[in-house]
Amino acid sequence: MKRTLAFILLILIYGCNNKCIDFENNFILINSLELNYEVLANVNFYLYHFVQNETDTLLTFKKDNKIIVYNLKSDKVEFDISLKKLDGMVYRDHLYHNPDSIFICSISNSSVMYILLMNKNGEIYQRWNINELANTGTNGYFYIDSKHAHPMVFIKNKLYFQASYRFKPGTVIESHIPIEIVLDLSNGFANQIGDLPLEYRQGVFYGNHQNDYSRVINKKNELVFSFPISHNIYVYDKSGELLKTVNCKSHYINEIEPIEKDKYTDLSAIIDAYAYSAQYSDLVYDEYHNIYYRVVLHKLEKFNDQGKKNDHNKRKWSVMILDENLEKIKEVLMPEEKFWKRIVITHQGLMLKSISKNKANEYQIFKFQSCLN
Repeated sequence: MKRTLAFILLILIYGCNNKCIDFENNFILINSLELNYEVLANVNFYLYHFVQNETDTLLTFKKDNKIIVYNLKSDKVEFDISLKKLDGMVYRDHLYHNPDSIFICSISNSSVMYILLMNKNGEIYQRWNINELANTGTNGYFYIDSKHAHPMVFIKNKLYFQASYRFKPGTVIESHIPIEIVLDLSNGFANQIGDLPLEYRQGVFYGNHQNDYSRVINKKNELVFSFPISHNIYVYDKSGELLKTVNCKSHYINEIEPIEKDKYTDLSAIIDAYAYSAQYSDLVYDEYHNIYYRVVLHKLEKFNDQGKKNDHNKRKWSVMILDENLEKIKEVLMPEEKFWKRIVITHQGLMLKSISKNKANEYQIFKFQSCLN
């Protein structure tokens, strides 16, 4: 298939209906982007990493046991990195720093957590056993992870990544539970920082409600955390000191419902609680305008009037726009069934991906009206 990259300047915003007036009143469509790459076939949008520098925009992702590094400007695969040498390891995520420094978050078959450093030839030339470096002595299952909403970040020879504990349902947490690891590559020392919010300590929220939290790093190199079931946003400095806690409650969330005690061991109930309950999703930082976007997933009734199970992918959502101090500027109701619920920040603006199967590779770039000047 011929691969093309087409930027089309759009003059008029598509016609709207009552479902998207709030969005169209607050966001201006700047550009449309179509990625017709054969190499992107069957790659989940939530697994892309966008890497931007002064000259290029790279798209990196895993496919066919390789990490693909695609240059959007030149419309070419710069190189692919074989993961065959990860034999005995389970790949979780990656961070592309440069061709000779690709970090891999991984777990061995014996459940040992590793950070690996490899080059573009797929050769692993350094590894860190995080189980040995971290304090794993709690009654929870220690784990490390990385994903689009909580990616690995490399700053001044230190690697930041998610590291916490999975607790059994109903576990009451009484001790300090760190949420991030800072790995110093110069000496191999791992510093565990942060703390799990109070809302989790009674053991009524767990599974993805506990583990799918976001972390961004702002211009001040502060670590800013958002959790699914906490209205608050937590700001830490690089050493792990809590600088402030800011209440950023959504207009669309009245309460966040815990899982009923008699369903603690019911896997389907746990999954449904995460799929249908109101909660906070990704926190995204716009470094170009020094503002934050917080994705809010609204509550959806599990069954419709005919007794059929509702499709949780079709639930309503909104985006909170927060200033540099995390004060709410506005909360915007998003159009239904039009975009994936993931926000990507580019130098042009906020990028959203069409959810339509007929427009599988279409992306649209918007700017919040307050950022137009």
